[in-house]
Amino acid sequence: MAQGHPPPHRDRAGGTVRVSRTVIREALLRLRIDGLIASRQGAGTHVIGAPSQRVIDFAEPGSVADLQRCYEFRVGVEGEAAYLAATRHSSERIAEIEATLDAMERCIAEDRLGAEEDIAFHLAIARATENDYYQRTIASVTKAIRVGMSIAATLSSRPPPQRLGIAIGEHRGVLDAIRASDPDLARARMRAHIEGARRRVFVGTS
Repeated sequence: MAQGHPPPHRDRAGGTVRVSRTVIREALLRLRIDGLIASRQGAGTHVIGAPSQRVIDFAEPGSVADLQRCYEFRVGVEGEAAYLAATRHSSERIAEIEATLDAMERCIAEDRLGAEEDIAFHLAIARATENDYYQRTIASVTKAIRVGMSIAATLSSRPPPQRLGIAIGEHRGVLDAIRASDPDLARARMRAHIEGARRRVFVGTS
């Protein structure tokens, strides 16, 4: 490569485009400031850290459309998480999921929304996949989950214990399928649960 020319980069069509050295320099500087890379003379540039969780966290939904897209996203991702959990779960992971349902049932007695307990259930299933990407991805949308539950609680005509009881029943159905090592049923029930949660927010039905 001739000195002074930026390095070539192939685009998706297979053609060659050039990236300005200034752009590359600024990108590397930003990564260095964020503590993700380090450069040493004669040794090049090396990755030294993972991105902060803030990099992958989704912002709190700012519109109805944002919340709709979040539910659409969750149906696919969490359906597959339940599928994998049903194929890979251990007795320890099952116990973790059961504990979150016990916590949700205590919320009924205490007349609480149960948002954190609900989120804990979904994260416990993500951990049962034994794939960190699922846990990190689902953790990144917890803000939107809280917003959805708050809206559903505000708009629902059902009393809080009845509303939470419906969610617990759906959760138990997912857990039963995972415990039975039935991945297709686990996926179907998780997808149905999230679709049901979406309807409770946007349609007001169970």
